Amino acid sequence: MSDTESDESLDLENESNVIIEDEEDDEEEVKYKVKARKKSKPIPIPKKKGRPSKPLEEKLAKQVITKEKVIYMVQNENGDYEKMKKPKFTARELKKMELEKEKEKKELELGKKLIQRKNGKIDKRSIGGKTRTPAQIEATRRLVEANKKRRAEKEDNKKKEVKSMIKDSVKEVVSEPAVFYQPKQPEIPEWKKYGF
Repeated sequence: MSDTESDESLDLENESNVIIEDEEDDEEEVKYKVKARKKSKPIPIPKKKGRPSKPLEEKLAKQVITKEKVIYMVQNENGDYEKMKKPKFTARELKKMELEKEKEKKELELGKKLIQRKNGKIDKRSIGGKTRTPAQIEATRRLVEANKKRRAEKEDNKKKEVKSMIKDSVKEVVSEPAVFYQPKQPEIPEWKKYGF
């Protein structure tokens, strides 16, 4: 066999070397590609996965560019409004300033420096003394009253018990005659009984 004959025999014998095309549409892509080896199998062309990309017109149609222009107007001393580029203070900064004023007032009242938290509120630990709410004070008052009442009841019960015990013991003494005291004979050990 010559080289040319072997090539021809391969092509005729093995149909797997031939590229299979769709017979109906010659213009469509090839469905399978086959390697030119003897024992090769047809490999399917991978399909693209995912959502197909949108056309450029559709992308541009959805993009709507909006730019808001904010104008700050501030009232001056005369009552007229003036344009300003940006406000000087934000709401958070204004709140912090108010809390700072409150802190200064309390410092003057107490006569000592107070500690502030990050959000501007006064730390209650720095105020000192007992910083209790009215509800806590009321609860303590009720507790003290209840303790006094319970203590008084306990004392009354104790006095009544003592009185009743005394009455019972007096009744027993009066009703039963008293046994006179008779001294006990000392016990004699066993060995002394027999005269040793």
